[in-house]
Amino acid sequence: MDNNIIMVNAKKKILGQYFTKDKTWLKPQILDFIKSSNCDTVYDPFAGDGDLLNSAKELGFKNIVGLDIDPNLGWRKNDSLKKIPTINQNTIIITNPPYLSNYSASRKGIYDSVKKYFENSQYDDLYLIALSNMLNAQKKVVAIIPESFINSNFRHKNLLASITILEDNPFSDTSTPVIVACFDGEKKNLSDILIYKNDKIVNNLQSINNLRLFPKNTVKLTFNDINGWLAVRCVDSTDPNNTLKFDYKNNISYDWKNGIKISSRLFTLINVTVENNKQQELINECNHILQDLREETDDVILSPFKGNMKNGKRRRRLDYKTCRAIIELAYKKINNKTANDGGENGQFGIL
Repeated sequence: MDNNIIMVNAKKKILGQYFTKDKTWLKPQILDFIKSSNCDTVYDPFAGDGDLLNSAKELGFKNIVGLDIDPNLGWRKNDSLKKIPTINQNTIIITNPPYLSNYSASRKGIYDSVKKYFENSQYDDLYLIALSNMLNAQKKVVAIIPESFINSNFRHKNLLASITILEDNPFSDTSTPVIVACFDGEKKNLSDILIYKNDKIVNNLQSINNLRLFPKNTVKLTFNDINGWLAVRCVDSTDPNNTLKFDYKNNISYDWKNGIKISSRLFTLINVTVENNKQQELINECNHILQDLREETDDVILSPFKGNMKNGKRRRRLDYKTCRAIIELAYKKINNKTANDGGENGQFGIL
């Protein structure tokens, strides 16, 4: 069977093709963006079941154009991961492209079905390839894509108008954390690109980027070391009282003996040399820096994790690079404190 047909039949879910089933994605600022585009045609190059085009009709658009790789869905056939035809200047793309990284494709044993898209691309996920094709076709684009886009290497972020993080899931068949990216096609400073969480402004993209922490490898650390004393919960649980934290391993409920492997990413034990009487101080400072980081960025700086906490907030994951940077800052802080005032009480915070 042709690879294109494979991609649209039994393996839709495997290949990350999910269809929107409600309008929770259409936040006020997104609706304003669509209306202010002054476009008269809505274009979906990954039309699927037509949910987004039906929403466009309900918004009053008379002209709709749909493309899809599956000829059985009733749209004009087109492989939009290869190229998207341009219509005219009065057209806005509103779409939900497929999500699938090359790593996931390899892990699922289906890389041969999609390798043609990755071979000549700088991007490692189908949605980024799709997004690049969209912007080559039309200036104005509204795309429902994974939240991982915020931390991606996508080249054309300066063409964005806004990013909206959706904590409500618009899909019935996946819990992938998503955003709505609105592109107006005009180059701008990242400080002019607003980030929303649902319908409230969080910050701008430049300010979020400025708050990122990067390790300098100034402290010797070994992650996933069963003999390590510093334990880290690296993923929020569904309980809002049990979130990311640093602590002694006995204070975090987890099967450390059987659960820690070299590939572990949800919990870790870290071997770091600190005097016994300063271990608690390091833990406290790490948690202080982490909490400040979460509050200052409204969690946007941390990678999303599938599902929400019981209070409706998105679960977050602490990646090892940021974790290492936090430990380095805390380590430097407690050592500077000792050198400056002999270990008396001092004020902690992000340097």
